Amino acid sequence: MTCAADTIFLALLTILNYFVGKRRILYPPLIYSFVWFADAALFWYAPIKVNEVHSITWWVIALGALVFSIGGWLTRLVPRAVIAKKVRELSRPAASRLGRVLLLSICALAVPIMLHDVAQRGTGANGTVLEAARQSYVHSAEEGEARNPLINNLPLFSICVTIICLIEGRDKFFWIALLLSLACCILTTGRTFVLQLLSAVAAALMLEQRKDDIKGLLTLAVIPFLLFVSLFIGLIFVNKDVSNFQGDNGAILKNFVLAYLVSPLPALDYVLTHPSEYAHTANHTFGFLSSLFDLAGFNVGVPQGLDTPVFVPLPTNVYTVYKFFFTDFGLFGMFVPFVIIGFLQTLLYRRAVAGGKVSLLLCVLLVFPPILSIFDDAYGGSGLLFLLKAAFLAVLYFGILSRLQLGVQLPRVNSRMWAARRGEI
Repeated sequence: MTCAADTIFLALLTILNYFVGKRRILYPPLIYSFVWFADAALFWYAPIKVNEVHSITWWVIALGALVFSIGGWLTRLVPRAVIAKKVRELSRPAASRLGRVLLLSICALAVPIMLHDVAQRGTGANGTVLEAARQSYVHSAEEGEARNPLINNLPLFSICVTIICLIEGRDKFFWIALLLSLACCILTTGRTFVLQLLSAVAAALMLEQRKDDIKGLLTLAVIPFLLFVSLFIGLIFVNKDVSNFQGDNGAILKNFVLAYLVSPLPALDYVLTHPSEYAHTANHTFGFLSSLFDLAGFNVGVPQGLDTPVFVPLPTNVYTVYKFFFTDFGLFGMFVPFVIIGFLQTLLYRRAVAGGKVSLLLCVLLVFPPILSIFDDAYGGSGLLFLLKAAFLAVLYFGILSRLQLGVQLPRVNSRMWAARRGEI
C-alpha cells in the first residue's frame, strides 16, 4: 500500500463513520479515522523531506483505523437500555457550591506550587525561564528520575476540575477553573496538556448543548481551537531553544509544526522494519504495573521515561500510538487492543450522549487520545491510569462533594401552632 492509497482508504472510512455515527462529530471512530486521514494527506503533500515510509507502515495505519472503527460499530449490538441506564446515586438535579469551591481551592494552590518548581529549575540558565525549565524536565526524564508525583498530577487534576465545573454550569466557577488549569498546563512547559484541556472543553460544550454536529463544531469548538493554535505557536518561541535553527520565523514554525505531525510516521516505519532492535524492550502498555512491582522489590523491566530518538532524518522520539502495541504484542496482536479500545470508548460516548455525568467527563477526556494517536501513545498504561484517577474523582464529586452543604439547616417552625398555644387564635 502507498501513501496515496492509504489516504483514499482513510477518507472513505471517515465518510462511512460519519454516517454510521449519525453525523455526530464526536463519534470516536470518526475522530480516529479523520485524524489519520488528515495526517496521511499532510504527509503526502508536506514540504518537508523525511525518510521513505514503506508499505507495511501504511498497512498498519489502515488496518488500525479499520479495527478501531469495527470496535465502535460493535456497540450497536449493546441493548439501548444498558446504555441509557442511570446510576441513581450519581444523579442529582442541583449541586451545592461547596464541592466546587473545595476543588477550585486545590487548583488555586497548584499554580504557585508549579510556578515555584519552574522558577527553581529555570533560574540561572540561558534563555527564558520556561525554556530552561523544559530542558531540566527533559534531562531528568532522560536520566530516569521520577518526577514529583504532586506536580505531575496537578495539571490533570485541574483539567478534570474544569470539566466538572463546566458540566455543573457555565458560571464563574467554570471560568476560574479554566484560567487556573490553563496556567497549570502552560507551566508544564509542554503543549500536550493545553491540547487535552481545550479539546475536552470544546467536546463538553458540544455534548452539553447537544450540538455534536458540524454546526456545533464551527460555533463551539472554533474558539478553543484558535486558542490552542495561538498557544502552540507562541510557546515555541518561549519554551523551545530555536537558536540553532536557520531562517526566519516561518522556517522555525515549519520545523516545529509540520515536523511534529510528519516525522512520527517514518519513525514508526523504522520500528516496523527493524523489529529485532525492539525484541527485548520492557512492556510499556502495563508499565505502571511494572513500576509498582519494581517498588515492591521484584526484578522487572520498567519502561524509560522518554523513548530513544531516531533520525528520519529529523531527530524524533515519538512513534505514533502503534509503536508500543507492536513491541508489546507483535505485528498481529497489536490490533486486538484497538478493537477493545474502539468498543469501550464508543460505548462510553453513547452513555455520555444519554446523559451520564461521569460518562460525560470521561468521554470528553478521551477526545484527546485519538487526536494524539498520530503523534504519541495516550492509550497506554499512563493514559489508563489517568482515566482511573479521573473516574475516581468524578464518582467522588458527583456522589459526595456535590451534595455537601455548609452549616446546619434548622427545622421549620409552624407559627400558627405557637400562636394558638398563646391564645392569640
